Amino acid sequence: MHAFKYRFFTLATIMLMTVVLAACGGQGGNSGANGANGAPANGAANGGAAGKTQGGNSEAPEGQAGTKVYTDYKGEQVEIATNPQRIVSITHLGDLSALGVKPVGAGSVALENSVLLKKELEGVENVGDVSVEKVLELQPDLIIVPTYLPAETVDQLKKIAPVVTLATTGWEGIDPLEEVKTVGALLGREKEAEAFITRYKQKADEAKTKLQEVIGPNETVGTYSIWAKNFWVWPKTRDAGYNLYEMFGLKPLDKIAKEVFPTTGADISLEVLPEYAADHMFVTVYEPDGGAERAQEVMNGSIWKNLPAVKNNHVYKLDTKEFWMVDGLNLEKQLDILVNLVVSQNQK
Repeated sequence: MHAFKYRFFTLATIMLMTVVLAACGGQGGNSGANGANGAPANGAANGGAAGKTQGGNSEAPEGQAGTKVYTDYKGEQVEIATNPQRIVSITHLGDLSALGVKPVGAGSVALENSVLLKKELEGVENVGDVSVEKVLELQPDLIIVPTYLPAETVDQLKKIAPVVTLATTGWEGIDPLEEVKTVGALLGREKEAEAFITRYKQKADEAKTKLQEVIGPNETVGTYSIWAKNFWVWPKTRDAGYNLYEMFGLKPLDKIAKEVFPTTGADISLEVLPEYAADHMFVTVYEPDGGAERAQEVMNGSIWKNLPAVKNNHVYKLDTKEFWMVDGLNLEKQLDILVNLVVSQNQK
């Protein structure tokens, strides 16, 4: 089907689609998306999928003028507009913003946790988690979805516009800069992707000098998150990990590097926390469902108070909503927050 046939619906078509979609269940299930906003994935996300490439333009012949065939993360060949104008993206908002692209709609998890992109995402419609009807109303010519979206929801979205499935850093554990490149290739914005990556790396190099005055070459860093029933130790692909370990080149604890880095996160008991506690600890608190109360309990306890990082005032508290998304422009803005926080907290 010609890709542009998706762009304009007559009123009768919209009404018919709404009835059909409602009969199919209307709203997509929450099982996959809840995983992205909850405990890290297991199975393939813990290793096998991490090395998989995102996909790219297919070698297959292009479609009609104004379209191209793109091979997505799942290996599906999708005919899309070469220059889509109305994009609904369930995730990848930091990547789109890094490329100067504003979608018409976005998923609630990514939109509500990309608070650092408030200006860039102003006016973007929230399509929930995920409401097919809301996506339909926006009349997109391209829909970008993560791998965890339920298959039945994806099938319904395909009735509206071409759907491309992409991997994400937080779910599959892929390198976030490769994620930016992939979205750039999808939208024909490779030059914008490279320009962003160059700028981001230059800023990180400048930040290293400031951090070296505070964090010594033999001192370790770690990222953690306190939830109502969990105490997470994060790898490179969650929260502040990518900037700290990859961009700043700071040193992880050997135990974290060996046990946590190959996974999407380790849920540890408070009793073993001293074994995972770095010299400099970057901590978020996931407040819902009693998380805020649990954090107070942990931080008032003897185990926490006896950690070297706590005694040396080297615990840096981060806003969960500022560090939940680890993609594109989110990462660049998080870099500034980290540097300013570490430097200001260690001023003599």
